[in-house]
Amino acid sequence: MMADPIDEALAAAQKAAFSAVPAGGKVLPIRSGIGSVPDGPVCQPVDEFLDAGDAPVWVVSGIVQTNYLYALTAPTNHGKTAVSLVMALCIAAGKPFAGRPVMPGKVLILCGENQDGFRLRMMATMESLNITLADIRGRVFVLPQSTGLAYLLEQIKKDAGAMGELAFVLVDTSVSFFTGDNENDNQQAYAHARDLRELTLLPGKPACVVNCHPASGAAKDFTRESCVPRGGSAFLNEIDTNLTVWAEGECAELHWMRKKRGPDFSPILFEYRSISVTSHDQQVPTVVAEHIDEEREKEIRTHKKEHEARLLFAMLGNPNG
Repeated sequence: MMADPIDEALAAAQKAAFSAVPAGGKVLPIRSGIGSVPDGPVCQPVDEFLDAGDAPVWVVSGIVQTNYLYALTAPTNHGKTAVSLVMALCIAAGKPFAGRPVMPGKVLILCGENQDGFRLRMMATMESLNITLADIRGRVFVLPQSTGLAYLLEQIKKDAGAMGELAFVLVDTSVSFFTGDNENDNQQAYAHARDLRELTLLPGKPACVVNCHPASGAAKDFTRESCVPRGGSAFLNEIDTNLTVWAEGECAELHWMRKKRGPDFSPILFEYRSISVTSHDQQVPTVVAEHIDEEREKEIRTHKKEHEARLLFAMLGNPNG
């Protein structure tokens, strides 16, 4: 029986690929976990398996758990940084987040977008929450640069050893620490998600929330349902939950979309408020997120509708005004 020409071509291509690897080099598979052949048993009895790990605990009751990886997806200017910063500072200071108890602990913030703007936002949020520097000194650590996470991981692990056990990691934003060159490439998105999951293995097994921009199609749809992180199915499959922030006017809602591991929770409401921060003897305006109840949201929406109605009535009486 004659050999299949296609099989011969595939075999030749495979041989050429492996022969092209330099001496001492190695071929890297998509999943780094299968990069080596084990030299001993890999299976274990069920009792050993069940005793080996620690059950996740709530860092923010009903929303965020230790050792879990979360995306927080929202279009630009919908307030994902404002809301996630409130969460991070509440955990560090041991204050309730949106009325929910937190597990107080140390926080690491990877600040990759506009460090000066983020610094002002942090100062304003601290003022809004009545948190002083003394409340969070030694409890909040910041990485203020934008570099591929794959290049930073080993040093972050070394730095984290001196921080002590962490409860929470905030990444602002995913694209600022993306190591590849195409966020929508499935293989690169998967590798990025795996790098982000490494942050949940830092001392203390912290929860990790990653602020994400939505997929490219969201700019066309611009609906709440489009709040899915870039990276295709590979990124979404690797994270544990996709949290979302959706703003309408001064109000915003924190909930989840498409992917959720763990129990459901009711949408959480926020109001965006302008605040000025003193920096270098100047008053600099910025925006903070403040938790509100349904009554306050109803009041804000009613007030907005009244203003719109008054404007339309004025235009009706004076169309050329």
